[in-house]
Amino acid sequence: MIPPQASPGALLLIGVLAAWATAQVANAAFFALAWALGRRERDYLSFSALCLALAVATAAIAWGYGVATPGAWLRPSTVAHAGTISAAAFNLHFVLRFVSIPRSNQVIAAGYLMSLCYLAFLVLGDWWLPGSVTPTEITRFGVSVVHMRATPSLVASSFYLVAGASVFACAVLVLRAFWAGRREALTPCVGLIVLGLAVINDSLVLLGKNTLMFYLLPHAFMIYAFGFASTLLFRYGRAAGALEQAATDLERTTEELRHSHAELVVVQGELEHKRDLATVGELAAAIAHEVRNPLAIIMNAVAGLRRNGLGDSDRATLLDIVDEETARLNRLVTDLLRFARPVHVECTTASLLDLAQRTQSLATEHRVVVSAREGAPSHVLADPALLRLAIDNLVENACQAMPTGGDVHIVIDRDPQGSDMVRIQVSDTGQGMSDDVLSRALDPFFTTRPSGTGLGLPIVQRIAEAHSGKFTIETTPGEGTTATLHLPVEPGAQPERRS
Repeated sequence: MIPPQASPGALLLIGVLAAWATAQVANAAFFALAWALGRRERDYLSFSALCLALAVATAAIAWGYGVATPGAWLRPSTVAHAGTISAAAFNLHFVLRFVSIPRSNQVIAAGYLMSLCYLAFLVLGDWWLPGSVTPTEITRFGVSVVHMRATPSLVASSFYLVAGASVFACAVLVLRAFWAGRREALTPCVGLIVLGLAVINDSLVLLGKNTLMFYLLPHAFMIYAFGFASTLLFRYGRAAGALEQAATDLERTTEELRHSHAELVVVQGELEHKRDLATVGELAAAIAHEVRNPLAIIMNAVAGLRRNGLGDSDRATLLDIVDEETARLNRLVTDLLRFARPVHVECTTASLLDLAQRTQSLATEHRVVVSAREGAPSHVLADPALLRLAIDNLVENACQAMPTGGDVHIVIDRDPQGSDMVRIQVSDTGQGMSDDVLSRALDPFFTTRPSGTGLGLPIVQRIAEAHSGKFTIETTPGEGTTATLHLPVEPGAQPERRS
């Protein structure tokens, strides 16, 4: 509140200081927004607090020019000193963060603790010596104002010394940062020097030792604030340049990656084509190998049949050989067609026990023992014909692994790998497989039996995958082998079809 008796000079100073206080509040809001909107650098936040504290001090100084009695002046003086004490701590915090001093947290904490002590002393009302506040009218540059002078206590005097030393120490730190190569530190350094000179001037004016000047701290701080604002522009300019360079590099790298991807697609296509040709070649070689032996035997038998003087017994033997090898070729072609054709799954509800028990007819010299564990699903949504073919192949393999006889165990159980899965285990007590044989057991045309085609287990695997399941083999040499079909009870509404 400006009293009616305020002089024109006082009104002028009040207006100027009010404008500076408003500008300082705007600075505080600007740096707070810069921190909040993504920069997240602590020096921005501490400088925002510094601007706000000095805005309070500036507004209180303007308030002090509008009072006419020493008693009324004590209240704006207290507010102004509270803002200045807080500003000293915030400025120390800001500068130490700005110049990145190692282990600065202890110094910052000490600065805040000291400021709290000074604030407590200020609130207690012992800042000025009793009865030392006196009004003095001064005229400078044609402007006359009533200025209050007072004698500070010992603690207050120590604050002026500490604050001045702190400002100059901060100026030295910022100047060192400039010498170390941080060009943006020059303008804050100039602002700090001006600020330090203003602190000395205002202390002398307050003590009545300087009768030539008014309070300069609010004006000097604006130079300091604009100096730091220039560092922000410098940082943003440097960041923008780096971002533009990064964008250019990224665009160039993206174009290189695009070309590399196009070349990779071509190379990948060529590799897939060569891999397909290699697969076809391997398949053709395997078929030729499997077909050549029966054909050679048939040719030898036919040549024998053409010999003169062949007895009925020999002719019958040769014809049996032709029949046997022809049947072998027929099995090979049948298995090859089953393996090569796409697996089309026609889902119906299939009884696992019925499918397993029907394999009894395959084991003429062996016994097939079928059992279902408690809680095992009795039915699955699957293709019964394909599932029967898979189980038949597993039972045949189990029987052939026990040439001297034995039991084949078929166990139906809930799969521990999933509550909606069922597993069908076919176990034998044969000699098992070696590691080398087990690693190749699912390779097409790989077999350890003279009459085998090597397509039985690969066909089982394809049937399992066509039902969205899987096929695994566990074996112990000398003890036997367990082949397991893992199938979903209901593989969705419709099992996956794979070719």
